[in-house]
Order: sequence, then C-alpha cells, then structure tokens
Amino acid sequence: MRITGKTRLLPIIGHPVSGVFSPPAFNLAFQERRLDFTMVPMDVPAASLKAFWDLLRNSANMIGCSVTYPHKQAAFDAMDDCTPRAARLKAVNTVRSESSRLTGDATDGLAMCAAIDATGIAIKNGVAHVIGAGGGAGIAIVDALCERGISELIISETNKNRAKSVKTLLAQFWPNVIVSKSTKPGAILINATTLGKFPKDALPFDEQDIKCAALICDVITLETPTGLNAFSEATGKATVSGQKMGQCQLDVQLEFLGC
Repeated sequence: MRITGKTRLLPIIGHPVSGVFSPPAFNLAFQERRLDFTMVPMDVPAASLKAFWDLLRNSANMIGCSVTYPHKQAAFDAMDDCTPRAARLKAVNTVRSESSRLTGDATDGLAMCAAIDATGIAIKNGVAHVIGAGGGAGIAIVDALCERGISELIISETNKNRAKSVKTLLAQFWPNVIVSKSTKPGAILINATTLGKFPKDALPFDEQDIKCAALICDVITLETPTGLNAFSEATGKATVSGQKMGQCQLDVQLEFLGC
C-alpha cells in the first residue's frame, strides 16, 4: 500500500500497543476494498488521551479510531454520542469521527456472535457459559448474547467488582435471561480470560464440560491454536478461535465506520 497525503488514517490506540494484531488484517481489508485508508498503531498514555481526542475531532484525514486496553472506559466518557450497547457497557472500542463529533460503539460482543453464527450453532434460546464474564471482552460478549436472545447464562468471574458489574448489567437490562450456577450439556463455552496465552496455562473449563459442550470459543489470539482450542478440536468439537473473532471484529468495525 502506498501512503500519500490523501490517505485516510485509522489509528488503533492503547498503552502499550506493541502486541496488537489488528493493523495487518485491517490494511489487507483496505487493499481488497480498494480504499485509500491505513491503520496505524499509536501508543497513547492515559495522560495524553484528551489531546488525542482533540486531534481526532479536528483532523481532516482521520476517519476514527479503534480502542484497545486500557482506554475503552475512558473512550466512552469522551464520546459525543454512542450506540445503545456502548451505553449499557459504558465502554467503547470503535470510534467514528464526523464533523468534529465522535460516536462510539462496543463491538467485541458482536464479533464473537458473528463468529458463532459462522459455525451454524444457534445463539437464540441457547445456553452459554462465559468465564471472565466481567472483563472488558467478557461483559461485552455477555451483553451481545443477551441481545441475540440467549436463554440461559452461566457466568464465572473471580474479580468481585467485575462480577458485580456483570450481574448488575443482567439485572438491569436482561432480567428475562436465566442465570445458572453450573454448566449444562450442549452449552456454548466461551473463554474471555487471559488463560491460554502461555503453553503451561491450565484449561479454563473442565475437560468433561468441554466434551459435553456444543461449541468452544476462545478470545485469545495466537499464531497457533490455544490449549483450549487444541483440546476441543482433538475431541471433535466445533471451535471459535481468537483469530476468527478478530476477523469478525474487523467486519463489524468497518461497517460501523462506513467502510
């Protein structure tokens, strides 16, 4: 891709951003769609966020930005407008810039649901167990599953404050969803923790629960399958990898940005 003075920019901001996987995939998508856009990683410390938002509002060649750890909640606070799901979650990971106004959305949950849809396994009226349900990705996935009509949820969260947040979300916005305490056969299992980043990490779910599940999903993005994905595939289970979720994330973010 040849970058010129006419190229539109889509930064991905975080602190740090050294480990982000998004730019190559986004830039390939821009090439395939013949768009003169490019994604660039920008390491923005918390103290510099206000200056970045001012720049984004007033830049003529930035179409918006993608937001990663640890700025999703701060991004929500900086928005002029946001989608209903971002308002429920009080977090933003995608920002559209138009006429000096910033509009935010939270697409992590949409990405996971799109990846699940691609397997042919239904979300509506189903059962899902989300481990790490109160984290940034986890709570977004819980909200999206509810939006798509999940009937029953098992939520696991070791952090007390995060556990309280996801329970409050469910009680306030999704009171008709049954919250259970034990995994059911045929459930969709979703790992939204960091377990699996390293080879010696334990499996986030019991082996028996995996063998009885309908689908196993992992948010961890690695070049090789995570331990959870590898074990699940070895037992003949359908899986969703972090890479697949990332591909779906790209699609829903670009749709929101109008690309």
